[in-house]
Amino acid sequence: MYVLALTGGIGSGKSTAAEVFADRGAVVIDLDTIGHVLLEQAAVVQDRVVAAFGEQIVGADGRIDRTALAAAAFASEEATQQLNAIMHPAILATVAGALDTLALQGEQPQAVVLVIPLLVESPLFLEPVDAVLTISAHEETRIERAIARGMSREDTENRIARQAGDGERREIADYVIENDGDLDEFRAAIAAFWDTEIAPREV
Repeated sequence: MYVLALTGGIGSGKSTAAEVFADRGAVVIDLDTIGHVLLEQAAVVQDRVVAAFGEQIVGADGRIDRTALAAAAFASEEATQQLNAIMHPAILATVAGALDTLALQGEQPQAVVLVIPLLVESPLFLEPVDAVLTISAHEETRIERAIARGMSREDTENRIARQAGDGERREIADYVIENDGDLDEFRAAIAAFWDTEIAPREV
């Protein structure tokens, strides 16, 4: 079972690429989604996060307010690392369980795509991966895309400042696809990558 890590900065186009891969039969596992589920449902993770960042990140409903958590976690490099140290091992354990389940199926998928925004920052996520695909785009382009999705410029720039740069993502990549232009062209590039690099592989 071929496992591809898909990484890139905020607004680079990871979600679009993941959609194209899913349309072609890949199982897509988004590590951000796993993180959200853990914050909602895993008591041990919740307790550790609240202990690290304080009761101010807990909403009136008793659940962790992800907006408040993001503001606290991206306030400094130390805070970001503190959150990652709590979340990333728990996320990796969940991913490992999911991959084990898929491996035991009678009919395995052509590929599993792990969407990993913080792959450079957490090399432990490389453990189950066969190859890395980085989606690259100019920073201002990524900021504009994030703003179009409803994020503020300040929040977007703070997140980018706390994440690795495209140069660092290129260094760990086996493949790089640029996404500075037309959406249809980008989708076509992702589809071509699948057809040449993934589809010919034996399941």
